[in-house]
Amino acid sequence: MKSAPVDSLAKHLAILSEKSSLPSSSISTTDRRRLQSLFDANVIDEVKSGAGRCLIVRNQTALNTFILSLYPSGLEGYKGDLPSRSKAVADRRDSKKAIGRNPTIVLVRGFNGCIFEKNEALLPVAEWTRIAGVASLCLDSMDGWKCNGTIGTVENLETFWHIEKIAPFVDLAIYAEGRIGADVLDWLKSPDMIEAEMVHFPDYDPVGMDEYLRIKSACPDRAKFFCPADLEKLFIRFGKAQLLSDNSAVLARLRKNVDSDIRYVVELMDRYGVGLEQEALLIDTSI
Repeated sequence: MKSAPVDSLAKHLAILSEKSSLPSSSISTTDRRRLQSLFDANVIDEVKSGAGRCLIVRNQTALNTFILSLYPSGLEGYKGDLPSRSKAVADRRDSKKAIGRNPTIVLVRGFNGCIFEKNEALLPVAEWTRIAGVASLCLDSMDGWKCNGTIGTVENLETFWHIEKIAPFVDLAIYAEGRIGADVLDWLKSPDMIEAEMVHFPDYDPVGMDEYLRIKSACPDRAKFFCPADLEKLFIRFGKAQLLSDNSAVLARLRKNVDSDIRYVVELMDRYGVGLEQEALLIDTSI
């Protein structure tokens, strides 16, 4: 059985290659645009055909060269089994055109004896962290694993590396890489993780507060954000005005939010005209 073409353009090129003609009405504007160089070089041409118009091949050898330039494994793509991004390179020379996704890898650090449990199996994340400083988990294989205690989602990498200095109560720190992935949120709100409390460690700026609201929406009864007692002092001393000017639309939306914690941070932003990067939490202000 013949395989399907890689995409719609490959389908049209297969017809042109086999039959040397194609009804003009069958090809989309996007695919036609991708063929423009063939029109310019007179490799294909558009002519009247009955009541409509059709594309015809003027130079079959040049058409075949064009096909191989776009589809190095042929119009039906690579026949073997490959991961999605490798297949996209094999089929279309571009990993970003992959269909599907690779497993999500989550960087974590465990403390206070943190372990994951599944039936009688254990993942000693705190021990891994003690030995190697960090651990990683493949999210696609985490189904059924449970973790209790307090989970900290940490927006920035440096704070993630030093989270135990800021918040020794955190049992598991997850590196959020800015905005935490939707699949990670799905895992955190799954029945297996429902007993864990969550604390988000944001940048104290419009984007950071907006991200906290996203996390709280996913886990409404057990998520809060880290608000140190000296937050206002940190704003005054280390705040950055550009964090507000770059995100004025988000800030305007946050001003309408009724969440008391959000309102407190928004009031600090408005009062001092700055936002605060979370790395400031690591600074000893007594020095």
